[in-house]
Amino acid sequence: MVERLLSLLIVPVLLSYVAISSVGGATNDFAPGSAPPRSNYTWTLRVISEKEIENLFKKDKDLSVSASLRILAKLNARDFDYIQQDINEGKPIRVPNDFTSFKSWTPLEKFIPGVADIPKFILIVKDLPYIGWYEKGRLVGDTYICVGKAESTTDEGLYTVQEKDVEHVSKSYQNTFGEPAPMPWALKIYGTVWIHAGDIAGGYCSHGCINLPIFPAMSLFEWTDPGTPVLITDSLRTIPTVLAQNRSNCALHASACNPNQKAVFPAGKQTSGDNARHVTGSVSNPGDIL
Repeated sequence: MVERLLSLLIVPVLLSYVAISSVGGATNDFAPGSAPPRSNYTWTLRVISEKEIENLFKKDKDLSVSASLRILAKLNARDFDYIQQDINEGKPIRVPNDFTSFKSWTPLEKFIPGVADIPKFILIVKDLPYIGWYEKGRLVGDTYICVGKAESTTDEGLYTVQEKDVEHVSKSYQNTFGEPAPMPWALKIYGTVWIHAGDIAGGYCSHGCINLPIFPAMSLFEWTDPGTPVLITDSLRTIPTVLAQNRSNCALHASACNPNQKAVFPAGKQTSGDNARHVTGSVSNPGDIL
């Protein structure tokens, strides 16, 4: 099952991921004093041509075609093959006003003081949509994701990883071959909702699960331990409040927790475990399983 998924998903993006593995996310912070100003993190919704992408390399040798496509994929929360299709069809997409500034860009905070005492922590921000994984509060990996569509929402809440399954398959949905849909490198977080590798046509395309590109999904799967806390939040703005209100929550702070405390969210919303329900621009809010 996993082999078939690999044949369907890896081939179109394999060369791109290999060629640009040094570009993305938190593992490539700017050297001290060299980070570009926030004003450079801006984009324009427009058409971009193959020729323009090829010309980027002439100005910056780090911006190969595959590296530039990686940046566009991150900014648009859309897999490489879809980005390439948009370019070929002349469709407007989010294009950085300065590609060089985006080489190590992430929309997530690279350090979260509120989880500095937690060995491992996973953050999912739905309005970006993005996932990041942290060690002692420091971002060690991140990627764009796909979360639930409006009718299949991914619920805000504080959870823990309940189960790991490298060859998980869906019990609810079928693939194009009429077989149970593969959900490889899967981490169960609540109910029937898993974090796993999958197709990302846009930021809101799943039935509720959190879809990751294949290689980040593999990395996250290997990195994660059962019991790792997972925070799903609607936006970055709510994170400090949620963490402050849950200092005694066992899902976050096992050494100093109150086993009776439910997860607390702004406006009095409480969530816990499987009962948790509920044209130009800046990159603080980019973009749209199983």
